[in-house]
Parts: sequence; C-alpha cells; structure tokens
Amino acid sequence: MIRKIRLLSSAAGFLSLFAGPAFPQSTPAPKAAAAKEEALPSADELSEKCAKGSGGKEAWAKLKTMVLTGTIDIASIGMTGTVEIYAKSPNKVLRVISLANGQFEQKQGFDGKAGWKSDPQSGLKPLEGSELEETKVEAVLDSDVRLKELHPDMKVTGRTKVGERDAYTVVTHQPGGKTVTMYMDAQTGLRIAEDSEGPNETGTVEKASVFFEDYRTACGVQAPYRLRVATAAVSFVITLQDIQCNVPVDDAKFAMPSADGPAPPKS
Repeated sequence: MIRKIRLLSSAAGFLSLFAGPAFPQSTPAPKAAAAKEEALPSADELSEKCAKGSGGKEAWAKLKTMVLTGTIDIASIGMTGTVEIYAKSPNKVLRVISLANGQFEQKQGFDGKAGWKSDPQSGLKPLEGSELEETKVEAVLDSDVRLKELHPDMKVTGRTKVGERDAYTVVTHQPGGKTVTMYMDAQTGLRIAEDSEGPNETGTVEKASVFFEDYRTACGVQAPYRLRVATAAVSFVITLQDIQCNVPVDDAKFAMPSADGPAPPKS
C-alpha cells in the first residue's frame, strides 16, 4: 500500500510545471533525537514490525485489487485536482493525476513487465532504467509485508522524532543512485515519513520529503489517508477519500496505450 501511495510523490516534476517555488511545510522535517543506550532493532525485526503493524501477511494475502481515489491540493497556486490509483496483485499499478478539471493529466502505469507514463509535457513514453526499476518495486501490492525483501540493503541507523512520534531511521538505496531515509514509527512499525535524494531520469539531483499521515484501517490493512510532499520545486497534499478492495480491474488498464489509440479503459 505505502509504495503505491508513495508513487504519487514521483509526480513532482509534472506538478512543478504549474507551481512556483515551494513553501516550507507546516510540519518540520524529522530531527535527530538524543542517542539512547538500548540497542536498535535489526532490519529484519523492523521489517516484521512493519508487516504486523500494516495488518499482517494474512490480511494482505486476501487482497487481489485495490482502487484508491482522492484529491490533490497545490495551495501555493490555488490549484486542485483528483488522484486515482489502481493496483492488482501481484505487481500491476496505474496512477492518474488530473488537474484543472482534466485539462492537465499525468498517467504512470506498470503491467507487471513494462512501465510507461504520459503527460502534456513529454507525451507518451516507456519507462526505462532506474525509473522502471523503481516503479517495479512500487507496483508490488503487498510491499508493506515484504519490506526487507524489496529493500535488501536496508539498515537501521538511529532514532529520531517525526512530530511527536518516536521513530527509527532506516536507510536504503534505489536503482540509479537515489538514497532513501525511511522513518518508521517506533510503536507501530509503520512508515510515517521519508526523505529521498538522488538523480532523476534526466540526471538532475532532486530532494524530496514525504509525510504519511492519518492512518486508518481499510480492507483489513492500514493506509495513510493523507500524503504531504515537499520538493524544491513544489509542495502538495494528497488526501484519499475512498479505498475499495477486490473489485474487478481489467489487466488492459495497466498496459501502455497506443500512441494513436485510446487510453486504457476506466474500469
């Protein structure tokens, strides 16, 4: 779940077309806490804690599809829109962001083998290299119970606070040289924030901070209903309004559309 919602943060480049300089977030970035004497949990232990806190392996095994819908708000320019995520086991995903009543739309999909994206700036093109490899990980439906498997190099590096929550810092790396610091709630094991730094598909080094907030139970698992993203170019808030599970979703939805043909079906 968290990986598919995080996929929305990768839309910052598209959203920056409509926004000016980003304003600081009202919640400060995580700050290091004073060292404590007790030993840190291992990566395996924290991965298991995340799996249990997110609902457990049995609950995730019951989910074959998930459809998430919500809104996006770029407050600095007064622009709003809608977001949709379609996910299907084991690793198919489609994200759609629509702004200005559908005048500007970005889609990014992965059909289990190939990835693609389309937007008014770049048109339709396949995902390649590190962008494709990152999307493969984000497409895994039950990623919350497979954290260590999907991030074999993850290392627990310390303690900190995110707002009032005690958290562990976990460092991992993604294809293409991006370093990701995950902030895992010390009590629940859930990921509550994330910092990333590394080159994008053009080679430009980007930094981003993401906060995962307002966790609720949906379909027997835990989902953050609010996502706050801040980059140097743009800040925005995504609020989920509805999550449906095990509803029919055709495989054709995730396939790369023909450059001359219609987009994948809506349902």
